[in-house]
Amino acid sequence: MTEGAILIEEAVEGGGEVDGVVRVDRLRLWKRRWRGTAEDGLEIAVALVEPAKDGQVLCGGGKRFRVEQIEEEVVVIGMPKQASMAAKIGWYFGNRHLPIEVREDAILLENFPTLTASLERIGIPYEIRCEVLNCRPHSEHTH
Repeated sequence: MTEGAILIEEAVEGGGEVDGVVRVDRLRLWKRRWRGTAEDGLEIAVALVEPAKDGQVLCGGGKRFRVEQIEEEVVVIGMPKQASMAAKIGWYFGNRHLPIEVREDAILLENFPTLTASLERIGIPYEIRCEVLNCRPHSEHTH
């Protein structure tokens, strides 16, 4: 560990006073071990049993830091009203083993090369937005 870095070994649900904020991208946040820098420039070394989540508080060295996940470009597909479109979307995501986040009104996915071209080709409407995405990172899947 770099001299001066605070070792973080606990993540708790948000609330209460914090000493600062650590902004983290989803790919790093998905890991149990990573390094980051708080808003005030203080370096932290995170070593958790489970990955932290947006809004949790990281505790260590007598300090508490709220985790703020950085927004990213995501593909947003409105929740389908027609059964045929719901089936098409379910088939497509299942067949490609794509990690998704399901919300009340939309399905969100990581925006990666070829995804939007594929959605256009098979007729699934979408839009691109910047939001916090809460699903595992996309990786190539093989059978």
